[in-house]
Amino acid sequence: MYKSVGLSALLNTFIDPSQELFNLLKVRASIAEVGNDTDPYQLFQTFSVPGAGYLGLTELQSPTVKLNPDLKPETVTSSEFGLELSMLNNRLTLDVAVYDISTEDLIFNIPVPAATGYQFEKTNIGKVTNKGLEIALGGTLLKTNDFSWNSSLFYSKNENTVEELSEGLESFVYNTSTDGNLSIKATEGGSIGDIYGREWTGEVDANGAPIASDVDVYLGNAQPEWLGGWSNSISYKDFNLSFLIDARIGGKIYSQTSADLDEAGASLRSLQYRESGVVLEGINTETGAANTVNISGQDYWTAMSNISENYLYDQDNVRLRELSIGYRIPGVESIGLDSANLQLVGRNLFFFSKEAEDIDPEVMLGTSLGIQGMSHNQMPTMRSIGLNLTLNF
Repeated sequence: MYKSVGLSALLNTFIDPSQELFNLLKVRASIAEVGNDTDPYQLFQTFSVPGAGYLGLTELQSPTVKLNPDLKPETVTSSEFGLELSMLNNRLTLDVAVYDISTEDLIFNIPVPAATGYQFEKTNIGKVTNKGLEIALGGTLLKTNDFSWNSSLFYSKNENTVEELSEGLESFVYNTSTDGNLSIKATEGGSIGDIYGREWTGEVDANGAPIASDVDVYLGNAQPEWLGGWSNSISYKDFNLSFLIDARIGGKIYSQTSADLDEAGASLRSLQYRESGVVLEGINTETGAANTVNISGQDYWTAMSNISENYLYDQDNVRLRELSIGYRIPGVESIGLDSANLQLVGRNLFFFSKEAEDIDPEVMLGTSLGIQGMSHNQMPTMRSIGLNLTLNF
């Protein structure tokens, strides 16, 4: 049985009952506990039977995941405190929320020794907390008989912490890049989306090529530090204009796409050192002295493309997410229409700023826990422009 309780109070009825300043002043608080289950048929082990076995014999195919009859649902406990405000005849609004979410007994497939006959075991592990702040500020900046301008600002920030893992489990790897140079890992005290990979040790081998570390160096986290947005709607007589600008600040992403292109010599960047070669600064492990060996551009990019640190980009970006221009066609009542509107809409039109060199930093393999922070041959974000005609009868 899961429990929840909520409480709210309309303070404006006590502070400003005549609504001379505040149209709404509301505080709220809630605490809730809910469960999060997994897919069905995940408790008792089953084996698949192929349609036709070897020499016509019946065969059982062993699964890769060992199921767990003692599996428990995840328990999510959350608390939230908020403030809602509307004032000046509803021309200014504010919504602030502070939350604290704790998730225990997360359900994951963790690696097990091959001697068990399985690759993974489905089990409950650890505890993860999320603490954050969300703010929405809106207002009517100008309003006359013919002209109006409404604007809204949004801000959100979330801090995630892996409080504990299951006994005997120091870390858990969600996913590894296909080139083996990077992994998304959870460790106690860390965060969901922590990125571990290779960095240059500062040494070169006997041939002058850079030497990479093991895939155990913390390089950053895929989660943004904060998200923001600015939405505007402007109308003048029969014309209207609206646009949305949003920002993603903080967080890292690994572009295996860029690494593969450099390794294959297919990128513009890989033209560097193609004719002259390069002598890297560092200690030559063969001589123990400063390196003097020249390597070709091909050997250089082959080695550097396997150092994931080189292809870890900041996700910082500010973009024009959407822009629309509309016109309400007058006089359509004479032809039996209630209204007619023509609208030109564009989405993902351009970046105001972007730190990632080669990719759209929001184009990841996905948003689930195991594949955040990695991009590999993903299609670019599509820019779309459309024309809409809306007729109301």
